[in-house]
Amino acid sequence: MKDFGRREHNIKVNKPKESSKRNRLSKFILFLLFLIGTGLLIILIVNFLGYHSTRIATTTYGTLRDKIETEGLLIRNEKITFAPQEGKLQLYVSEGERVSAGTRIASLVGREEKDLYNYNSGLLSYQIDGLEMTLREESRANLTYDQFVNLRGKINKVRPEEEVNAGRPIFKIIDNFKFYLAVLLPQDEIMNYEEGSNVEVLFSELDERYFTGEIDQILFDQPDNIMIIKFNSLTSDLIGLRKAEVEIIREVYSGVVVPISALIEEEGTVGVMVSSYTNRYFKEVEVVGKVDEQVVIKGVGPGVEVILTN
Repeated sequence: MKDFGRREHNIKVNKPKESSKRNRLSKFILFLLFLIGTGLLIILIVNFLGYHSTRIATTTYGTLRDKIETEGLLIRNEKITFAPQEGKLQLYVSEGERVSAGTRIASLVGREEKDLYNYNSGLLSYQIDGLEMTLREESRANLTYDQFVNLRGKINKVRPEEEVNAGRPIFKIIDNFKFYLAVLLPQDEIMNYEEGSNVEVLFSELDERYFTGEIDQILFDQPDNIMIIKFNSLTSDLIGLRKAEVEIIREVYSGVVVPISALIEEEGTVGVMVSSYTNRYFKEVEVVGKVDEQVVIKGVGPGVEVILTN
């Protein structure tokens, strides 16, 4: 039974206004933090991509050689001694030794014993290739491209106790104070070389041995020219060479090396853009020399980061 004497009340509970304000403030702070974080992330990504899209090189200390690789042909003053009779050969001097005039080099034992002496001082060699009379100092100016590429020698070397016929080449004496090297010079390189200037030559058969010579003549021909280089000393390790692969070094530059794309020009001044931890700045430099796509510069030291332009 319903109690009419008792009232029932619906109680409505309202949240305080302060709590609603705090919720709105928290949401605003979170949204603000989200915006700040997103902005920082975008900045980091842009900086990261921008840093890696910029090409940077570190300067190093090194040497650049302005050179060409070509083929060389040695021209020497060589005097050959032939066997005056047949007989068994005896040799008394080793290959490559420097001998004075009048040294007994060999003897032939046949009908009689014949001693063989040299009449010129120089380096002794038993390697006769048949080009001694063709490649002579006095005829070097007549050398042509066709002769250069077609000349072929064949070593004819005698040995101790060998039976030889009369007229056989036995030994030769090579002038050790002077020799020439003829090299093929491409048409696009001819403007870089002039008679009377010095060059360095590296023979591929001799590791890291550089010989300094003077350009004696440049003979114009097709398809390549011929450049003749004069040297004032012949060493024993060259007497076995006739044709050789060589490097002709026109200039040598030593110093701080950078790619040529590191060079920029500002207001008529050549320099590089240095990249440091805090900023980038222009640094004036002096170009010492250029070889292919690298340059040697003065004005910055090794270990410096520079920005490449392309």
